[in-house]
Amino acid sequence: MVDMPNGLLSPRMKELMGEGEMDRSCPVATRDTTLNLKNRGKAIKVAMYGPMNPEEDNTDYWRKMAAKWDVPAEEAETMRCGNCAAFNQTAKMLKCIEEGLSDGDEKAAAATVKAGNLGFCEIFDFKCAADRTCSAWIVGGPITDDEEEEEDYEDSEYEDEDEMYSSEDGEMD
Repeated sequence: MVDMPNGLLSPRMKELMGEGEMDRSCPVATRDTTLNLKNRGKAIKVAMYGPMNPEEDNTDYWRKMAAKWDVPAEEAETMRCGNCAAFNQTAKMLKCIEEGLSDGDEKAAAATVKAGNLGFCEIFDFKCAADRTCSAWIVGGPITDDEEEEEDYEDSEYEDEDEMYSSEDGEMD
């Protein structure tokens, strides 16, 4: 590998060359813009991901989604990525998204993630905005760190709550 003076390679180039610090457990689409856009395009094409600008009226879009789900348009408008069970907003995933967007400016990346209320779609594998939706929407989200803590509790070794909260002498801990 060519030895470059410190600061001459962008963080993205360092990452591509294997010198970056990005966690390799992050989904590739969080750091590969081309793949992210390809996956988002698939969500648009096969699952009607949108609306493209949630700030607009989008009446036609919501009518189409309502017809797809066989619900009133008002109800369809409540079915957003931000409350989809496949929308990942864990601290680890948000960090992956920020690192993929940063290009050396972590503050700007964090501001972008916050402004877009971003998360990661676990169905189509792309960075997703909470105000949008698609026909693959699943009730029960988003995926958060709180949910992971609940899963840890449910997977614990204790048979029941009484066992969890009592000590061997029968006293509450």
